[in-house]
Amino acid sequence: MLWPPTVIAVLVAVRHLLLDPNGHIEWFGRDDVYAVSMFAALPMGFAGAIRVAKKSRSSAIVLGACLLAGCLCLAAMSHGISIPENLLAITIARALQSCLTAFAVANLCVGIASLQSPDHPPSNVVGAGQGGQHFLPTWAWLLFGTATIAIPATYTHSAAESLEKKLQESLSSHRVALAWEQCSQLRRLDPGATTADSDLAALEGNLHEQKVQLESEVQQPMPRNISIALIGRRITSLVQLDRNHEALGWIRPMMSGRNFHPISLDFYGLCQQRLEQPAESMRGYERSLKHWERQPDSPGKRNAMISAYKGIAFAARQLGNRRLEEEAYQTLVQLAPTAENHFLLATSYKEHQKTSLAAENAQLAAQLDPLYAEQAQSMLSQLSRDHFSCFLVPR
Repeated sequence: MLWPPTVIAVLVAVRHLLLDPNGHIEWFGRDDVYAVSMFAALPMGFAGAIRVAKKSRSSAIVLGACLLAGCLCLAAMSHGISIPENLLAITIARALQSCLTAFAVANLCVGIASLQSPDHPPSNVVGAGQGGQHFLPTWAWLLFGTATIAIPATYTHSAAESLEKKLQESLSSHRVALAWEQCSQLRRLDPGATTADSDLAALEGNLHEQKVQLESEVQQPMPRNISIALIGRRITSLVQLDRNHEALGWIRPMMSGRNFHPISLDFYGLCQQRLEQPAESMRGYERSLKHWERQPDSPGKRNAMISAYKGIAFAARQLGNRRLEEEAYQTLVQLAPTAENHFLLATSYKEHQKTSLAAENAQLAAQLDPLYAEQAQSMLSQLSRDHFSCFLVPR
């Protein structure tokens, strides 16, 4: 059975040619979008290839080879083709590349298989329909064609919406390297999208400049007489680049002893959070909280405790400790009753099926900051649908 290796080899080759110097897949943006687009086109490709092979086995191989050369050339030219920055153009480009690749793979597979089994041509693979046994019925072609376009388009739209939210989160938390990666992917999924009051092309360029600058800074050797300020700047740069393991190497010596600095505890919790180590993240934030609780009141203490409670709540969620998560968010709201914190508490209540409390805090968030009105309304609508009655949700 040569079909699976042939399909995989061609898809890998096309993907390699689509990669730009930064490792981004032109037109497709992400591997999952690329895979969905390609596999959605394969049924129609194989249906067409079987039809060609029934007429002439050798024609299927020749056509497959020509189409393969064409899809490889198109993939190689993707970096130099100037496509208008709109969703329709990029969707057409993806569909063209997918269909060309699928037909190439299918003709090669069917042609080779028919030559290897000359006494058993693949005549029974396609069922009878209008036009006899040699042709698929019209409805089948329409079904395959619709699937080739609709499945990738729907998936890509959903992926773009999710990626846009993640990009906003990365920008707000100053994750420069991750934001640049997400912006580059989103630009290839939906070039017309805008984020942070900027078009994606301009935002991608700005983020790339910041990333290059940060990478240049962390490559500079540290002076012999190193200061806390320089260490703090190096840690901040590494965290913004999501080089968390390297950042932890600078953080750990500052967590105890004569070099102790309280900010190191917060950074430790953050790095472990991004490394998906919730237990260690919890330990860092709890140590930070205990330290600041012993200090006299000040704006610095308040800000540090706000950060610690957010970190503890997030780690508790990852660890499945619902009670601790709610308690942390409740204390956070008491400490800083902002729209953001009320919405965080509302989200926690929503996930824990506490409908009335979730709705109450969502409404408070919208009242405190109109920017949360749309998110609050979306949550209230979802709560009403999930619980089959709007009477459970206060209005």
